[in-house]
Amino acid sequence: MLEYIFFHKLSLDQFIEQLEQRSIPCEVRDDEMGLVAAVADDLDEALIEQVDEIYEALMDTTRKLFDDNEKANEIHGAAIGITLKNGNNVDVLVSPELLNRVLTVISYEELNELVEAIVEGVENPDHRPFCQR
Repeated sequence: MLEYIFFHKLSLDQFIEQLEQRSIPCEVRDDEMGLVAAVADDLDEALIEQVDEIYEALMDTTRKLFDDNEKANEIHGAAIGITLKNGNNVDVLVSPELLNRVLTVISYEELNELVEAIVEGVENPDHRPFCQR
């Protein structure tokens, strides 16, 4: 599942509405960090791109609202959701500034691919020299 986190119910509702207009199903749940919408990761690549674009546009709007709000500094956090081999889901806290910088040069899909490779390497270490893999 591809997970998208929201800090405001209004943004989540807009996201769900836009997915429904495209007949893309999603599951919603509350999380420690905020509200999470999960979309199947086996969707057509074009649909996943659309979902990512919708999310990025909503996040840009949310960032602008936070920047305009003097209380924005009180709520400041980001996490990357990871599904472990045993099925457990964990959220890894990261600096919002770092995550924003990363997402200016790679897509959410590419970030997910990178994170999955790291998780795979940690859960199933291969101790052979790199040139022998």
